[in-house]
Amino acid sequence: GIYGYPIEIQALFFMALRCARRLLRAEGGGEGFIGMIDKRLRALRYHLRNYFWLDFQKLNNIYRYKMEEYSHTAVNKFNVNPESIPDWIFDFMPTNGGYFIGNVSPARMDFRWFALGNCMAILSSLATSEQSKAIMDLIEERWEELVGEMPLKVSYPALESHEWRIVTGCDPKNTRWSYHNGGSWP
Repeated sequence: GIYGYPIEIQALFFMALRCARRLLRAEGGGEGFIGMIDKRLRALRYHLRNYFWLDFQKLNNIYRYKMEEYSHTAVNKFNVNPESIPDWIFDFMPTNGGYFIGNVSPARMDFRWFALGNCMAILSSLATSEQSKAIMDLIEERWEELVGEMPLKVSYPALESHEWRIVTGCDPKNTRWSYHNGGSWP
């Protein structure tokens, strides 16, 4: 992936690489670029599908992670503390649904739903057909929370209390239910 960037940036980068791959021609020196793009696409696809994807089974696996594993065979690659899993996720995650989480970094996963990143993952074929179906199943199952009477929410749930200040650096445009913090697309 692109270290430290959320799923919507990752999905856009994946789509841009796929577009560049289609536009480049092997003749005239494009072979080297095509090879680099193909290599990057494989790595990005693997990283996002394996580390950003969350479904009920993966959630159960994360809940059982051991801490302080450091090796190539470690299951908990990012040293995520199972106690950092937010309580709301267990009610939010339908049995047949799934989605790409907001971000993954050492010792922390941003479990929030990001509509743009997940929709872009479907459109760009970053998501497998099974993952695409699971994303659509999640939207259908959680329609009231994600859509309700308004257009699709940008992210869910909104960060509350002091958490939004910590995550967004006290940016006032990111208060609860604003566009970037649980609001709806215009």
